[in-house]
Amino acid sequence: MTPSDRPTRRLTMALGALTALGAAAIDMYLPALPAIDRELATGAVTAQQTLSAFFLGLAAGQLIYGPLSDRFGRRPVIAFGVVLFVVTSLVCAFANSMETLLLGRFFQALAASAGAIVGRAVVRDLYRLDDAARAQSFIQLVFLMTPLLAPTIGGYIALWFDWPAIFIALAGFGGLCLVALVTLLPETLPAPRRRPLNLAAVFTAYGAVLRHKRSMGCILTGGFAFACMFTYFAESALVFTRVYGVVEQDYGLLFALNVLGLMAANFLNGRVVGRFGAFAMLAVGAALVWLGAMVLLAVAWTGFGGLWGLVLPLMLVVGSLGLVGANAMAAALEPFGDRAGLAASLQGFMQMTIGALAAFLVGQFHDGSAMPMAVTIAVLASLSLAARVFLVGHVPRDAQPS
Repeated sequence: MTPSDRPTRRLTMALGALTALGAAAIDMYLPALPAIDRELATGAVTAQQTLSAFFLGLAAGQLIYGPLSDRFGRRPVIAFGVVLFVVTSLVCAFANSMETLLLGRFFQALAASAGAIVGRAVVRDLYRLDDAARAQSFIQLVFLMTPLLAPTIGGYIALWFDWPAIFIALAGFGGLCLVALVTLLPETLPAPRRRPLNLAAVFTAYGAVLRHKRSMGCILTGGFAFACMFTYFAESALVFTRVYGVVEQDYGLLFALNVLGLMAANFLNGRVVGRFGAFAMLAVGAALVWLGAMVLLAVAWTGFGGLWGLVLPLMLVVGSLGLVGANAMAAALEPFGDRAGLAASLQGFMQMTIGALAAFLVGQFHDGSAMPMAVTIAVLASLSLAARVFLVGHVPRDAQPS
């Protein structure tokens, strides 16, 4: 396959499934947070903190898998991560304390990050900027079937079998992803293009990415925007169920509305990015995330519209991420060629670290209302838009790589 090839359905399905490991481990788990909190919380350690542990595990995994995949190839590194995911999911299923669950969730996330981070490098191996953005959009469409279905599935699993069964189901999903890896995903980094695993060279290369203003602008635009969604993950189940009385199995239906918006935006991006360019679509997405965040803050402050007053602006915030994610990924990685794995690692590390910090902070400030969630999302959306305006800036269409 050459860099000019268009995304294929076969590759899209494989990468979408592998990327979905982390999403499944978050989204199936969300409806069970109140039950886990009741059963295992110790006062000092709560179920919300397992989400922060998961995000930190995802962040740590980003730094590991990218350089390893640049050295050993894409397929073996993803395979290691998927096998580890299956094992750690079973550890979580049999956890009998919050501390054990925290540790299991950290290593489960460490494993899940392999598919997402190395998958980005696979796309960069094969496609140039606009085709890479198009590929990321269609991969996201496959990936988004997981958060569309997972919260509802997780809610009913927790209702019928109790929460440990969710982790057994996740182990089964990991097994299916291993089959997809073996049967559908080619090796995209041939041996002559692989880089030695030298720590000094790795840190030098990380420094080169950090000094690249436009790439860092894309990384921060995407990182702060996606932290809005992580804030939603951490707080929405508690707000919807405890403040507005939504039953746990119905939480998944509200969550699905956001995912449908995200899918629609990814589909739209995949259709039009070739016409307008990745940088223009990124600008539109960042502006829409900010607009939705400002409306969310206003309705949380005034109480206008009740539950649906929150749900609708949240749909705009989360849905608009479909115009941010694929374009931020493709534009951030474009300058780095055979170091795409390493650049994707840094991007993922920063995105997950910001998300973990946001999830932790919103939990610390939880006061039984929607305000902590709304304020946190408004601050993050403003930082995302600032990074887009002041670091990425305006990139003329004819100046963008094709």
